[in-house]
Amino acid sequence: MPLRIKGPRISRGPLMSRSELRLALTTGLVNAFGSISGLADSYYSAMTVPAVLAGNYGGSIELGKQRILGSLLGSVVLVVGLYGLKGIPIPLGMAISMGCLRLLGGLLGLKVGYKAGGLLLVMGWLAHSSQLTSWIPLRLAWTIFGILVALLSLQWFWPSRAFEQTLMALAALSLQVQANLQDLAKRIDPGEFHVAPRSQSTNQLAPLRSGLMAARRIVPDLLLELGSNPKRHPSYRLVRLLDNAHSRLIGSVIGLERRPPAFSGDQDLLRQLHQAEHDLLQQLAERLGQWASIFAKGGVRLPAPPKAPMVWPQSWMDVESLFSDPRSNQAS
Repeated sequence: MPLRIKGPRISRGPLMSRSELRLALTTGLVNAFGSISGLADSYYSAMTVPAVLAGNYGGSIELGKQRILGSLLGSVVLVVGLYGLKGIPIPLGMAISMGCLRLLGGLLGLKVGYKAGGLLLVMGWLAHSSQLTSWIPLRLAWTIFGILVALLSLQWFWPSRAFEQTLMALAALSLQVQANLQDLAKRIDPGEFHVAPRSQSTNQLAPLRSGLMAARRIVPDLLLELGSNPKRHPSYRLVRLLDNAHSRLIGSVIGLERRPPAFSGDQDLLRQLHQAEHDLLQQLAERLGQWASIFAKGGVRLPAPPKAPMVWPQSWMDVESLFSDPRSNQAS
């Protein structure tokens, strides 16, 4: 009787995400249009779509610019190298041309565009050297067509905007900070005179920093989407404000993680301080949950703040009034 070994079940997600489905449909439509048009080299447009279709509209704009500049630079180097290096062997001439292309691409600040230029140079040199006057314009036209279709698909077909992605990243970060604040509140027992150690030994602060960096990595794409003078746009100013607020919250959480010094004073005062800190952390965690639900809605418009203003806990107000009263300071 054969033995059956039961392994852990692997949870499978959806077979295809929205971005993957959009990529497949856009590439298929571009390829079909190129085949129906009857023009030569239409497959270059289908090759351009996956290379340009990034996670959001701003990133695709940058990749499209890089690919067009790289193709133009590759065309110039191809023509100069093909006619200027006729007297040397083809491998050596191509190697010199590729080196010049990489050098010029670096000087122009191209990050990925020189790859498209290198492909154009190699294909033009080996397969289309006798028809460069017709092949290069057609190749550039198909490249530009693929870029335009990719950008249109990002706008019309499940739109992907950097502003929405930034808000989603901030929503996830807010939930992480909320979980840490709730954990800190549970550690504080108002009836005792100490702060309990963390129940988990794993470091929970590293995900906060990585979440903040993930939101910051989308900001360059957001600047490209906002057009001219983007740093004065309300969306960018809101993102910078939220970034600063989350950075301060993470710094506060790191500071609260440290064990407080021993206290040998009035035990009633210590109990009151613990109660105020516990209530304040719970209130802040609840407020962060409200902001996270607002950020998670996304949208191209600026999110509206919660309707009800934040109400400070009465225990915290009592502690503030206690320390701001000159008579209590003189008594102590």
